[in-house]
Amino acid sequence: MKIFDAQDEYTKTKELRLEDVRALQEWVAKQPHMPSISESLLIAFFQSCYWSMEQTKAAIEKFVTWRAAWPDFFANLDLPHLRSAIDQNLATVLPIPSKEGYKLFYHKLMIPDSARYTPAELIKLADMVLVQDVMEKGPYGGLIMVSDLTDYDAAHILKVRVAESRRCLKYLQDAVPLRLKALHCVVSGKVLEILIPLIKPFLNRTLLGKLHFHHSYEALFKRIPQDAFPKEIGGKQPSLKELHENMKIALVENVDFFKDVEKLIANDALRDRSNLSVDSELGVGAQGSFRKCNVE
Repeated sequence: MKIFDAQDEYTKTKELRLEDVRALQEWVAKQPHMPSISESLLIAFFQSCYWSMEQTKAAIEKFVTWRAAWPDFFANLDLPHLRSAIDQNLATVLPIPSKEGYKLFYHKLMIPDSARYTPAELIKLADMVLVQDVMEKGPYGGLIMVSDLTDYDAAHILKVRVAESRRCLKYLQDAVPLRLKALHCVVSGKVLEILIPLIKPFLNRTLLGKLHFHHSYEALFKRIPQDAFPKEIGGKQPSLKELHENMKIALVENVDFFKDVEKLIANDALRDRSNLSVDSELGVGAQGSFRKCNVE
């Protein structure tokens, strides 16, 4: 896979300064627990954190530390290991953006069989697709995630462990090198009653405002143009089958890239623990409780 050209980013992005990226490279080099991080990935983090040096460092810390601590999400990125999840799930960035120019990530079950459903492997697959997209295409203004849960039933939702929900949401909130703008879920009322108690305790105020539940696609289309979605849903994009096949092809073509991604983990045995705030900052506990989710 051809990684996006860092030099192009310096040319087209006025907020991106070479001296800032060099400072990040020097900081990474001085951290004994850090893996090697490419200039392109550092730029993706810096952009996703709106050019804040301290927020970028915090996001990188969490990214490499959590990827090391949670191998069920981030290790074994080989296709044979993920064959069942790849066959069962469509996870893709849709061909056209939202009206704001944000990229649209879309997930849907292709095989509804709850016996085959493994939430951790779906999280792994979605992360692979997102990391691949940003490293191939370069940083972009924002990302909207859309998850079609209309084929989920109670058996699917009850396989989601509280710890998995907690870790996934923390990772999305604090560590992904993307500007997450919104998460939309199309879901039936019965499933929603089970789902909200699982995730509600782990949402910070920022993510709570970005999370929206819809009882139908018609409600979703009030937020995101229908044309952006596959044909079966009334959109103008390729069919679900075509998108699923394209996802599989991209994964096969980029197996070497994912081997490199697996190496983006911290070596905790080498971490400098003299700064206790680092360990505190990397805690996975969610703060606060909230009364209302956005249901439409």
